[in-house]
Amino acid sequence: MWFNLKELKDIINSKRVLKIALPMMLSNITVPLLGFVDTAVIGQLGDAKLIAALGLGSILISTLYWLCGFLRMGTTGLTAQAIGSKQTDEVFLTLLRGLLLGVFLGFFILVIAYPIFFIFFLLSPAEVNVETLALQYAEIRVLSAPFAIATIPIVGWLIALEKTLSVFYIQFFINLLNIILNLYFVFQLGMGIEGVAYATLISEIIGFSLALFISFKALGDFPKQLRKKIFEKQQWKKLLSINSNIFLRSLLLELVFISFFFWASSFGTNILAINQILIQFLHICAYALDGFAFSSEVLVGIYYGKKNIVILRRSILLCASLSALTAVIFSVIFFIFVNSFIKFMTNADEVLKIAKDFQFLIILAPLISFPAYIMDGVFFGSTHTYEMRKAMIFSTIIYFILAVFLTSIFQNIGLWSALYIFLIIRAIALIYYYPNIERSVSSTKN
Repeated sequence: MWFNLKELKDIINSKRVLKIALPMMLSNITVPLLGFVDTAVIGQLGDAKLIAALGLGSILISTLYWLCGFLRMGTTGLTAQAIGSKQTDEVFLTLLRGLLLGVFLGFFILVIAYPIFFIFFLLSPAEVNVETLALQYAEIRVLSAPFAIATIPIVGWLIALEKTLSVFYIQFFINLLNIILNLYFVFQLGMGIEGVAYATLISEIIGFSLALFISFKALGDFPKQLRKKIFEKQQWKKLLSINSNIFLRSLLLELVFISFFFWASSFGTNILAINQILIQFLHICAYALDGFAFSSEVLVGIYYGKKNIVILRRSILLCASLSALTAVIFSVIFFIFVNSFIKFMTNADEVLKIAKDFQFLIILAPLISFPAYIMDGVFFGSTHTYEMRKAMIFSTIIYFILAVFLTSIFQNIGLWSALYIFLIIRAIALIYYYPNIERSVSSTKN
């Protein structure tokens, strides 16, 4: 068998956390780096409209795909808990249920995509030329939906098994291929923004095949007599209940970022372009620091399943400490190299002039965001998704109130301030609900 529950030892130290976190950090960084390269490639064409269109198109497709992110989170939490409670059969079954749900959702997105595109661009205040280019990008990218979304539960399952190096191989391959095709289609074939979209489409299709191949050994070991258990009503009810809360939480999170770009669009094409560049740095922080969130997710899930509250606490504190240290390192790097990073991403003079007024936002991003990411991992691992939903509702309401007020006075600085306060409040709200996790462990144990 590909994994052995007996190999798991109740040892929580930096080595175990980093063994999970580092491959995920490397893997995750390739995702925003891809957005970084996409923006840089388009930016070298010297047209702010292309950068703005890429931003709108990317946020539209990312929203559709990330709304299905509950497949990764739910799969990781349930699998980790099954490992902790030594339910080997359920480890396999969780993967297969996730795959079935992922394929279904991928085709469902294909069906509803074009009405969503129509509504999105109807509401968008961007210029007509920008919207036309963004729609060209989105129409191509959405064709990868069944493949990209079916990959999500496989990744979540591998994370729970602490096979994060395999996740790194998958993500690295997808994004390396994407970058190579991106450069070829845009610079060699002159395909512009459509070339960026086709590069991602092809990479995501091939990436799914690789993910399926890596997990094939585990699927091959799956006992045939257990296959009828895939459709057990009670387990599907539990899966859908957990995932529905995560979906609503993700929906609100994406609503925040969509509104962020809509507000930025109202400030003009140049501000929208600079925000597309700046948001890449926040994405880099999120994906990198999420490595420690994944560590806390896996370890909390395992020891929540084992009902070991002492090691559960130790896991959270260690993951949070390492995440804080990494956030400081990122802020220092951004402080030193911020000018070089921005110049690498665009040579549009009007965008570079504006960028100087917003550089400090990049430096603050890691320090402000890491507590929310760690607490997300804690709640995903324990599958206390009801509390996550409540925390997100409260944080989102505060964000919109502040955004309306602050943008009317400070415009783009006010918009970023509202976004950063949103991240802080999310962390505080989850910390407030954390005692529910410990009470749940204690009551179940008794």
